[in-house]
Amino acid sequence: MERTSTFQLTALIILFQIGSTSLFLLASDADRDAWMATLIAMIAGLALLAFVTLPIQHMEPRKNLVEILKSYLGRYVGTALAFTYILYFCYKSVRNVREYGDLMIIYMLPNTPLFAIMLILVLLSGYAVYQGVEVFFRLTEILLPIILLIYITLIIMLTSSELMDLSRLQPMLEKGIKPVVKAAIPGVISFPFGEMVVFLMLWSFYNGERPMSKVSILSYAFSGLFILITNISIISSLGPLSTVSTMPFMLGTSYLQITELIERMDPFVALLLFAGVFVKQTTYFLAAVLTASTLFKVKRRVMILPIGAVIYIGSFLFQSHMAQVWIGFKYNLKYHFPIFQIAIPILLLLIMHMKKHRMRERL
Repeated sequence: MERTSTFQLTALIILFQIGSTSLFLLASDADRDAWMATLIAMIAGLALLAFVTLPIQHMEPRKNLVEILKSYLGRYVGTALAFTYILYFCYKSVRNVREYGDLMIIYMLPNTPLFAIMLILVLLSGYAVYQGVEVFFRLTEILLPIILLIYITLIIMLTSSELMDLSRLQPMLEKGIKPVVKAAIPGVISFPFGEMVVFLMLWSFYNGERPMSKVSILSYAFSGLFILITNISIISSLGPLSTVSTMPFMLGTSYLQITELIERMDPFVALLLFAGVFVKQTTYFLAAVLTASTLFKVKRRVMILPIGAVIYIGSFLFQSHMAQVWIGFKYNLKYHFPIFQIAIPILLLLIMHMKKHRMRERL
């Protein structure tokens, strides 16, 4: 049985939550108050994690989401919902692959075919999944200090440069609190904070010394604060440009210069983009494979090729990055993702408590 350690779980949660999120401005609809919307969403996501998602796992510590659904909702309803989670995990993976492909063509590799960029990412993720849960967790253990070091270095450079001006955060709440809350809920909860639901397929592998809840909550809090700091840095550096730029963090760092030898930070931002998308995409890929293999009772490696094919082919169904963003904000963040991240987990937790209570009464 594959097992993961405390630091490995910490590393994956932090890298998964950060992903490529820090390169963009969350809740851009709130303009200069976007950082407030991010803070509100982070707190709401923390409540969801602490009072819904983690309690589900605590009640069945050695079962994954599929096994829990079938145990408490019955064979047919549990199987049907488990199958929808395969689609959800695949769709999230597809979005990451296409986002990465489009952004690399826009900013870094304009002459490289889209299919080649996306194929490389899917193959690398597929290989990581093939190696198993423990190997993937170990990889994140290695990546975490590297990624954090690059981010922290770039943020320090931004804050110490003439670009940074905290007055760009003012006036606060110029249009009132309503636009801020509207931007935060459910949009920023759905992405990235509500995505912690994927760990219901991974927590059962945890075998660390410290309590899983404490590790998960502290890791979540760290990544949330990190995202908040990058959002504040982006707004303070770019002002109004931060809400219209496709990738504002790259735009901000492109103005940085270290002596005459290093004038652009684009390669470092590209590395952050690849590493962030790779970890998030592989996590969803792995979750989809684990869900399918548990549901259909087959070996995990049997499902890698079909799931990988679905992800790769699905990545061509989006017309462009902007079309993907439009669909994401108009429908997915408001209506679709909350079903899997909020509605189903809450209903499942209530049913689990009811069944546990009935069992105690019978005893």
